Amino acid sequence: MYILVGSSTTAERLKKSMEKILGFPAYVVHTPSAISTGGCSYCVRADDRALSEIRQIADDNAIPIKNIYITKIENGERVYYAVS
Repeated sequence: MYILVGSSTTAERLKKSMEKILGFPAYVVHTPSAISTGGCSYCVRADDRALSEIRQIADDNAIPIKNIYITKIENGERVYYAVS
């Protein structure tokens, strides 16, 4: 899952909060070009099993989420689906 936020600093804050609360790794990565909307070129990549918890963590820490995408492989290609 890719979580798009407004800046690399915000991405790092969200990553650290997620790791602390959820207990599994998250990564700040370059936003894939297929879902990039301009602005910050970084996003947080994490396991999509904790989607509702991630939204709550962002709300609790006043971190605005631009969009969230999950990925699937279809016909050998990665496809992105917006979930928010």
